[in-house]
Amino acid sequence: MKATHGPKIDYRRCNGCGVCYNMCPQDVYGWDKDRDQPSISYPGECWHCGICEIDCPEKAIDVQLALQAKLFLGIDP
Repeated sequence: MKATHGPKIDYRRCNGCGVCYNMCPQDVYGWDKDRDQPSISYPGECWHCGICEIDCPEKAIDVQLALQAKLFLGIDP
């Protein structure tokens, strides 16, 4: 089953700097050596801390909250 929450990478904006890969406390990211860009290896492990989204210099990361988090925060799913 594919995770519907966690980080999403906009590869049109990603410059391959590796900030998300290096900063993630949960090692959600992998590294695609062929493309020289990050990949999402374990989206279900994301804590939704937002470090990758905040620190990305190209704003290429969008961390999407899980349904439970949206409901808890009162966000319309």
